[in-house]
Amino acid sequence: MKTIIFHEHTTSFSPSNRYVSLFLKTFIDKIERTRDYNLDDELVEFYVGLAASTNTSGPAHGMCFKTYALDEEQYTRVVLREEQAMISQGTTGLVTWEAGLRLADFFAEHPDIIRGKRVLELGAGCGLAGFVCATMGATSVVSTDYSDAVLKLLESNRQTNPEISGKVQIAKLDWDDLAECRTLSKPIDVIIGADITYDPTIVPVLVAAIKEMVVSSQQVVYITATIRNIETFDLFLQLVDETGVLGRSVMDLTQTMMTALCHPNPSADMRLVLITLK
Repeated sequence: MKTIIFHEHTTSFSPSNRYVSLFLKTFIDKIERTRDYNLDDELVEFYVGLAASTNTSGPAHGMCFKTYALDEEQYTRVVLREEQAMISQGTTGLVTWEAGLRLADFFAEHPDIIRGKRVLELGAGCGLAGFVCATMGATSVVSTDYSDAVLKLLESNRQTNPEISGKVQIAKLDWDDLAECRTLSKPIDVIIGADITYDPTIVPVLVAAIKEMVVSSQQVVYITATIRNIETFDLFLQLVDETGVLGRSVMDLTQTMMTALCHPNPSADMRLVLITLK
């Protein structure tokens, strides 16, 4: 355990003090219950000092690093700096939401889908899904968002991952700007997005942008959605159908099995929508 807590990677890209404190508390409690092992004095001293200075009962806030391990044997990973609060600086894009985890996990489990492909991510947020695509073999990734705060964080996270930074581009994209949508999508094979269908006021704009970008039968769109309001999700599907040129299918991604990135969570109703030209 000391190797993990005091590892160069952990100290350089530190998780939140709150997370480390709760993690160590769980570990120490389990060791004390078994009575088969002795606790390391240095580790206990570190935990006591951390717990004394960390509030674990109130809402979490502030930036921290999160390391997403994709491969235990090779220790393939993506490291992101994220906000702990769900809403910060007037946006929800500074934290990775569960739909982003599920989309990233989908590509980690099915790398052949994006290997050798050019990927465009809509509403990239912290960048997890797109960065995982780059890590798993995509030729290039364009991570887009509209918020300046999110774009600044995306660029910082790109630089934090030097193994893929050369094939990741950060770009601002307004879905209302159909000309820019066309420009960015011209060399693109796969378009992805996570949790971008939750607002009924922007769903029509999103569908119009997708229609503008998907011009080849070789292009595929993958969008994950947490179903908070089924009417909004159904509106998205309806508008896709009404384009007359886009076909779609829906997969249930509700998590029941442990994977590299996701823990089982049957209560989270999650869907994956695949969109192509008819």
